[in-house]
Amino acid sequence: MNFSFLFPGQGSQYNGMLKEHFEEFPEFSETIAEGEEFYKEKFQEVIFSNDPRLSDTYYTQPLLLLVSFAFVRVWKKHNCPSPKVSFGHSLGEVSSLLSSEVFHLKAALEFVQSRANLMIASKGSKKTKMVAVLGLDSKKILEIVSEKKADFLEAVNFNSPIQTVIAGNTDEVELLKPSLKKAGAKRIIDLSVSVPSHSSLMNIASTKLRVVLEDLSLGKAIFPTIHNIDSKVSLSSNEIKDKLAYQISKPVLWTDSMKKLKKYGLDEHLELGPGKVLCSLGKQNRVTGNFFSFDDIKVFKDKLNKYGN
Repeated sequence: MNFSFLFPGQGSQYNGMLKEHFEEFPEFSETIAEGEEFYKEKFQEVIFSNDPRLSDTYYTQPLLLLVSFAFVRVWKKHNCPSPKVSFGHSLGEVSSLLSSEVFHLKAALEFVQSRANLMIASKGSKKTKMVAVLGLDSKKILEIVSEKKADFLEAVNFNSPIQTVIAGNTDEVELLKPSLKKAGAKRIIDLSVSVPSHSSLMNIASTKLRVVLEDLSLGKAIFPTIHNIDSKVSLSSNEIKDKLAYQISKPVLWTDSMKKLKKYGLDEHLELGPGKVLCSLGKQNRVTGNFFSFDDIKVFKDKLNKYGN
């Protein structure tokens, strides 16, 4: 079949997400229950009770992984085929590898738990934030950031020609905003994340995470995943482990990944998770083919009927 999978990362979550899906498909509650058993946490309460912990990376990472995987379980139950290729934004890369059977669920949860804990520890007591800058070329953004000579201020996600994410100390990010607006930025959006992912502040976490990965066995992928760090497919388990470990301290090259996606010439791109951020970024990157978010349960059902039997 001529389609791709797209798996979102942190920032796509929202309180009460996918309520209709939980009501319609038992796989959602069942998958969350497996995560609850592993974490010893009441995850459904976090999702459905307007709980601020939903934006705490310790909870956000497993919850996004679990709901994305629930979509895949429903997809497989309906005997739908695998995609030609899969992409995951940041944490979504883990969701993609889980869905392609490189990870089994318990190993993915072990990895994500370590990933979140190490990222939180690397952040320490620093007050940081991440913002998405819309409408300004990434080269201009890099130029403005370098001129500031700040203590901690970095471009960390290159999402599209008109969207770049910056991470840094909270006060330095705030001081940067007027310069970005003066240069032509149309919008600057504060992101709902608790750690500055993909920044140099995560270097120690990357090194420790590589050690964690050494103890995890990986399976053979049933479909390829394009990695954030270099927009390529890994050819070995060790290569996957290296890329997963160092992904958290290196920028997300999503624009380059979307250039790769264009070369596949696919008809459809399916986003498996809450929201429709990746559908929007696909259009911003001028990827050919139609984008569909499974956050809309009607769209999800339509695609199950189209591809399943």
